[in-house]
Amino acid sequence: MSQENNNPRKNWDFMIGIALVLFGSFRLYQRTRVEFEWNYKIFLTISFILYGGFLIYRHLQNKNNTSD
Repeated sequence: MSQENNNPRKNWDFMIGIALVLFGSFRLYQRTRVEFEWNYKIFLTISFILYGGFLIYRHLQNKNNTSD
């Protein structure tokens, strides 16, 4: 019963992770095309991309563990 309630959360985390990686990468690309300056905005964008990658990685690891 707890797996049924937890499954939509995992799917939403996966979709949020994909969105963070895609939109963050696009924003970082646009920002570096205009001017490349290491400030807090670039570090914040990179941290969002890394967190999105972590959500995707965690989703894929949990999917592999449940299929075994």
